[in-house]
Amino acid sequence: MANRRKRGLGRGLGALISTINEVDAASASLAEGARGDGSTILQLDPKELKPNPKQPRMSFGEETLEELAESIKQDGVQEPVIVRKGDDGYELVSGERRVRACVIAGLETVPAICREVSDDDMLRLGLIENIHREDLNAIELANAYQMLLDEFGCTQEELAAAVGKKRATVTNTLRLLHLPGDVQQRVVDGSISMGHARALLALDTPEAQSAACMKIISQGLSVRQAEKLAASPKPRKSKKKTDKDADVALLEDDLRRQLGTKVTVRQTGKHKGKIEIEYYSLDDLERILDRLRSSR
Repeated sequence: MANRRKRGLGRGLGALISTINEVDAASASLAEGARGDGSTILQLDPKELKPNPKQPRMSFGEETLEELAESIKQDGVQEPVIVRKGDDGYELVSGERRVRACVIAGLETVPAICREVSDDDMLRLGLIENIHREDLNAIELANAYQMLLDEFGCTQEELAAAVGKKRATVTNTLRLLHLPGDVQQRVVDGSISMGHARALLALDTPEAQSAACMKIISQGLSVRQAEKLAASPKPRKSKKKTDKDADVALLEDDLRRQLGTKVTVRQTGKHKGKIEIEYYSLDDLERILDRLRSSR
């Protein structure tokens, strides 16, 4: 199983990123209508293109779409979208934002490159394209990273190298998925920034994080002020917490890395205890169960 996933990483991520780079180079050939490798750039009706059902983007800002539409009206589409041939027309693989802007701009056609793309690669290529162009909000990006980790079975180090990011950047982005759903939605709609969201991770419970999030919004706190809010002194507990055994702490860290979530090992006796694995949604639970099943 590990070897299969390893091959998928090397072949999949590398090949998909190469595909994106090829599309970047293809923009120089738009005026000629063909590329150097002989594949034709099609001119398709943007209103007829079917969206990618596995598009990682959750929101399309109306204001930014209008700005892109104005740019397209003046300068045209600078980069073709990627499509695949379906049973009753063409289906978008990547480039939905450009297509939506073309519809707003009133364009009758949009340049497109048709490729043979499998159902599995529909998700992967859409994720890579958006990550490669830094075109997602922080929560969408975190979900994209997590889906790629699940799809390819790779480590965070391998993913960071493949998408050209620092490991710490990938890790900090993934940590945002530990926030409760209402806080994540505030990041998606722009009510708070990624910096605010990262500050909220210092709080112990989802309830505290949600409450602090609302205070940040209502009082218009800066990221620095949000960090101070999250770091405010907590009431001391009456009982002093005993130091955890170093071996148990190492085991917890290893399990956290393997499962991508918080894991607590509690010793309830000399030779017994329990393992607590946290999940933050039903989808997150299913992801963890898949990880556990695949490790059998």
